[in-house]
Amino acid sequence: MTSTAPPSSTVVGSPRMSRVSAWMIRAVALVLGAYALLSCWTLLYTVSPIAVASAGVFGSAAVGLWLMRPWSRWVVYSISSMVCVWFVWYVSKLVRGGWPYGDATRSFIAVLPASLLLLCAVAAAVHVRSVFRMR
Repeated sequence: MTSTAPPSSTVVGSPRMSRVSAWMIRAVALVLGAYALLSCWTLLYTVSPIAVASAGVFGSAAVGLWLMRPWSRWVVYSISSMVCVWFVWYVSKLVRGGWPYGDATRSFIAVLPASLLLLCAVAAAVHVRSVFRMR
């Protein structure tokens, strides 16, 4: 695919696309789709701008990745960027609360879930970049 490819083109026919890459992209799409459905479920109880925005963004990323559309990578990049900003905010909130604590285990456990989420977000962005790389 070239940089002048139309937005509706897919990446499935490219020679560098392996079965594992396609499977991983679909797995990322399923995770994003599940989060979009969770946001839609939240909308049943209360309508909030955050739930509407997250359902739209995660849903569009899921559909675009499932259909292997090149424009979906930009949505994944923006989601990963927002997770990075959220992680910085979270760690700054922990530091204001007295982190690192006296107990090393407690300090590690406090930051572990956020670190794993950050790891998954960055890994998804890197994998999507490798699959949808411009040639």
